Formats: sequence, structure tokens, C-alpha cells
Amino acid sequence: MIGEKGARRLLVSAFGIHMGGGLVLLRALLDGAGTHIREILIDARIGDMAAGGVDGPRRVAVARSFWSRVASLYFLARRARADDILFSFNSLPPLVRSKAFVVNYVHAPHFIGAHAGIKYAPLTRIRLTVERFWFACGVRHCDEIWVQTPTMAQALLEAHPRCKVRVVPLVDVALFAGLSVSTPHSPKDDGSQFTFYYPADGVGHKNHTTLLRAWQYLAKEGLTPKLQLTLRPDELARAAKAAGVTLEAMHGIENLGRMSREEVLDGICRCSALIFPSLAETFGLPLLEARMLGTPIVASERDFVRDVCSPRETFDPESARSVADAVRRFITGRGGVISNFYSAPRLVDELLLCAERSSAEASV
Repeated sequence: MIGEKGARRLLVSAFGIHMGGGLVLLRALLDGAGTHIREILIDARIGDMAAGGVDGPRRVAVARSFWSRVASLYFLARRARADDILFSFNSLPPLVRSKAFVVNYVHAPHFIGAHAGIKYAPLTRIRLTVERFWFACGVRHCDEIWVQTPTMAQALLEAHPRCKVRVVPLVDVALFAGLSVSTPHSPKDDGSQFTFYYPADGVGHKNHTTLLRAWQYLAKEGLTPKLQLTLRPDELARAAKAAGVTLEAMHGIENLGRMSREEVLDGICRCSALIFPSLAETFGLPLLEARMLGTPIVASERDFVRDVCSPRETFDPESARSVADAVRRFITGRGGVISNFYSAPRLVDELLLCAERSSAEASV
């Protein structure tokens, strides 16, 4: 296995990274990658400062110039061999197809549009626009896109559904050591003894679509709490279609149909928690009913909710992941935080493994 790894060269593009968390991770990568890195395009503003005590890789200092960056990555991609790995650590993919196995590591929010609405200086706005255009032009030349969180992965897949996206959260030595001993444990059960009740009709602002997607997320993670709804069959079918789930795949979801006031109150009294993902309410009567009956509430983080009750857990009602995380916290007392972190040596091993797998698939 060592011989196989040694046959591959790791070429790294890291221009533009010169400060903050990106520089911390770059130093971790260089310190932990050993002799695997054969060449690196590094930002001229830091020079060899980021290299630590690592010897061996050829370092090319790239000036703070658009054309210098484009040209340096172009020539690196062109001279790469078929058994090389080109790792774009700065989120900017090559603008030409390379013979190498290309992995682009995205760790800047503007590539998924998360910067929208934030005010930047004029020159920064221009740079972000150019980099987004660069990314859009070059993403098709990548074999894989790596990101740090599931949220980033989901956003990238929505924007570029044909990309192969993998969650690989790199941390430095100090963080990896600390997180390895403090990783949250898994819940002891699947949460199936919990029942969440949502007495609401199927009008749009009641937000059943997001709720169904949240239950799909929970099922993928091995959690199967019960969800009781009060919809007409046609309303449930429309919500399921909008959510992109089949009725057969909705494990633990029970549709009770339209119910009388007395039945609703009985349902609130019997459930583990009232869940209330509504986007807008003038009053929110079920919230008051749950408050009166002493039933815990898991609800949207909205002012109309806080006007009438104090929920046990809250969530962003426009994010299915946020809803799922709030339900998980209620069940387990813990959120769905990342626990599978990568040290630099492990990340390099993953790069080598992915390249080997790609070569094997191509030869079949």
C-alpha cells in the first residue's frame, strides 16, 4: 500500500490563502502531509511562512494578480500527470481539464451564495463576483468537490446537482486532538417512543413540506420519532410531492385526518411535544393549548411564537435540517453536530484512496 501511495504526486493550489482560518488549515495540511506534496502554488504574501518545517515540495509564489493566478493554475493543471492528484485548496478549480484527479476544497461562503445581502467594499464585491464566475466555469473540471459541513454540501448540490460532493472537515492538530476525546456519543435508541403532533390544515404557510423533509433527514440518520398530522389525504399527497418524498418512504408519519377540537386537545395532551413549523400566524392557537396543557413545544423561531409561549426547542422554519436538528435535540439532548473530523494525514489518505478508486473504476 505504501508503494502505491508513493506513486502518486499531490499538487496543491493555495494562492489567495494568506490569513485567518484558511491559513491555519493550510499550515496544518503542509505540516501533516509529509512528503506527499510535490508542488504547491502559494500566496506570495506569505511565502514560506506557511510551510512550517516541511521540506521537499516545490513552492511557487503566486502574485496577487488575477492573471498570475489563472496562469499558474493553468500550467499546473496542464503539466499534471494522469497519476497525480490536483488539490485546489483555495476553492478555485482549474479552468481547463487536467489529466490529474482533481479535488476542489470549498471553504468560502460566497461560492454557495451565502454572502447575499452582506455589504462589502466595492473591490471585495468585484473579487467575489469574479471568483464565483471562475468557480462556475471550472467546476465541471473537478472529479470531486470537498466541503466542511453538510449544509455546504447541500447548498452545492442544489446549485450543481451533477457534482460529486463529499464532506471532509479538516482541522489542525490541536483541534483534532481535543475533538477526538469530546465527540458526542450517539443516542441510545432511535427515538421511536417520541410522538410529535402538528394539528394544522394544509395551507401553504403551515409549512408541511419542510416538516416532511425534516423527517426524511431524521430517518436517514436512524431516528424514527412518530409524527402525527391532521391533513386530508389530498393535502398530504400534495405536501409529500412538494417535499420530494413518497408516502411509502415516510417512516413514522401518521395522518389522523381532520379532527374535532376535543380530539385535538387530547392529541396535544398525549403527545411528547407539539411541533409547530408554521411560517406566519396571527395568534397560533395550538401553542396556547399546549401551554395550557403543559405539553412541551418545538416551534419556529418567530416572534409570533414568543408572543404566546416559551418553546422547549426552536428552529428555522425554512430549513429542514434546522427542524430535524431541533427534534434531535429534544429526543437526545444533543444537536446533530459534526463528529467525523479529519487530520491532515487522514485527509491525504482520503485523497489517495479516492484517486485509486477513480482509477480502478475508469479501468473497468
